[in-house]
Amino acid sequence: MAVLKNPSAPPTKPQKIDHSLKTKRMDFELIGSNQRIWVRQYWGYVYKIKGNVKKWTSKEKKDFHVETEKVIRKAWGGKFVLEVSGTSNFAKYFRGKAFTVYFDVDPRKKGKHWTAFAVKIPKGGSNVSKVNWSKQEITLDTEDLQPADKGAGGGVKMDVAAHEFGHAIGQPDEYKASSAFNHHKKSIMNLGNEVKKRHAKHLVLELNKMIPDTTFSVKSVK
Repeated sequence: MAVLKNPSAPPTKPQKIDHSLKTKRMDFELIGSNQRIWVRQYWGYVYKIKGNVKKWTSKEKKDFHVETEKVIRKAWGGKFVLEVSGTSNFAKYFRGKAFTVYFDVDPRKKGKHWTAFAVKIPKGGSNVSKVNWSKQEITLDTEDLQPADKGAGGGVKMDVAAHEFGHAIGQPDEYKASSAFNHHKKSIMNLGNEVKKRHAKHLVLELNKMIPDTTFSVKSVK
């Protein structure tokens, strides 16, 4: 007589629980053992000055990157919680479990994803910070590391460097009149600092290319 499989038996652990994916603008590393997903970007810095300021020192260059990454990680790190579905062994094994997304930005001269223009400006000064998605260029200035009141209301301030990083992971501006989310003033892609489920859209699109028959989606935002 044939022995029936126990339908309540837990799914078998897949042979491979760690996965990675390299893309044009960022790399992904999924670590199954701790259910973390790392999104890594490599930036090649070009240092500029504007206004009455001294040239960049080596220490200032290093500090600028360190502080920029701190701002990015504080705003985005650990916020997205993903779940998985699908017919793959990986999806079956991890169904009902959560993956948390973290971010890493490293300076690199070769093999960069982005050219990062760092502009040193006078304290209290201003410069147009921006991201060119097609050219893979990001422009930040030394004042972008300070929270700025952009008009979200309620005393909410924006971390400008974190807002620009949002563009570098595929999200559009939401403060424009044409945006469906123009009324969400406190959104990090609008005038504030709140991360929403929709801000993982491009990340999820890329992750869904990583493992056949496996679909990631946003479960929640912390």
